[in-house]
Amino acid sequence: NNIIMNQVYDGLVRYNEDGTVEPRLATEWEQIDDTHIRFKLREDVVFSNGSPFTAEDVLYSLARTKNDSTAISTMSWYDPDTSVAEDDYTVVISMYQPYAPALYVLAGGRTWIGDKETMEEMGEENYARNPVGTGAYALSEWVSGSSMLLTRNEKYWGEPAKTPNVRINFIAEEANRIIALETGEADLAYYIDGADAARVDEIDGYHAERGPSFSYYLICLAMDNEKFADKRVRHALAYAIDFKNLTDASFDGEATTLDGVYPNIAEGFKSEGIWEYNPEKAKELLAEAGVSNLSFELHILPGTVYQRMAEIIQSYWAAIGVTVNIEQSALATREAQGPWEASIRVATADEISNILIIYEKAFGSRLAPNDEHLEEMLQQLKQLYDTNERAALLEEIQDYLYDLKFSMPFAETDSVFGMRDTLQGFEFNAQYNRSNIAEWYIEE
Repeated sequence: NNIIMNQVYDGLVRYNEDGTVEPRLATEWEQIDDTHIRFKLREDVVFSNGSPFTAEDVLYSLARTKNDSTAISTMSWYDPDTSVAEDDYTVVISMYQPYAPALYVLAGGRTWIGDKETMEEMGEENYARNPVGTGAYALSEWVSGSSMLLTRNEKYWGEPAKTPNVRINFIAEEANRIIALETGEADLAYYIDGADAARVDEIDGYHAERGPSFSYYLICLAMDNEKFADKRVRHALAYAIDFKNLTDASFDGEATTLDGVYPNIAEGFKSEGIWEYNPEKAKELLAEAGVSNLSFELHILPGTVYQRMAEIIQSYWAAIGVTVNIEQSALATREAQGPWEASIRVATADEISNILIIYEKAFGSRLAPNDEHLEEMLQQLKQLYDTNERAALLEEIQDYLYDLKFSMPFAETDSVFGMRDTLQGFEFNAQYNRSNIAEWYIEE
């Protein structure tokens, strides 16, 4: 979804890999105070249907994030009622309270600007199937479950897309994505496992591009579940797992064992050390806690990697007398029924507040957070603009989470792309969805 949206739409600003924010639909901005940012907008922009872009489109689009399941948690700080258009090309964004990462959230996607007039005329459902944006491409064909065809937006305000037409095929299985490279069907494939990078390099005319990412895997224990209320139980479950072996076996040696609570390229990362593998200590802690015959479900998403990880974890926990039933289903089929007892989660956010949002009460999913002290620290972090104060609080949060052990981060993986040798203009980005497809072209 985000890969497509970033081609069809623009945001006010864009987040660069080097940590800076650059203009997009906004040419400049100023922090008026702790809760207001004024943006000056481009005056030479029209939507792909020719409608003019104005401040009203910005306010309308950002207000819609408050009802969007993919954006509502990251935009909880945004106050649509007091945000205003000072004129057609000046907008003031308002916050409910100081929110230090606001600019980075606006730059990070999910805050795309659509055409208010057209959406109101078409209705949201029709608009979703026929989006109108200001991006380098327009969606010209959509075969549900199969592919989307992007066509160069001739009304684009920036440099025209290098390639007139880009077809994006939806191929769920990674093995089939590699086959698409081997047969020449695809010029580039997303989401290649690190273990398969060598296979891509062996394909004549293709190679793999890889680098660090924000993607990491963690075991989650529901914080509101009585089975895990005693910290000794959580520590026992952690001592029972050889996290390095789990990582190596799950990803065929192509992932890094995480020695902290979130990816090491994220803001303020602290190396806490890989948790000790000590099954005897695990058994002692369970005995001290008076726990025997512990059993619970471990939920995973569909996929062979998830199944492999779950079976390894299941085996480690069985060795200390804990019975785990593996359940597999898509997110949507289960989240409505409430949080799982335990689960394996993959996370990909890059801005620190969005990385840590999984521990907030308002987020709810997977971890079912209920820790008042943690909640207080997370909310305080969002309001800190001072760099030194943020660093100190981030260290405190990481120490707390590392000891709390409702989550057990264990592996961080590279972003790996497979691509044709003649594809030009590609620049590696840790986030797949930020790929600037408009810069790509095939050199004949």
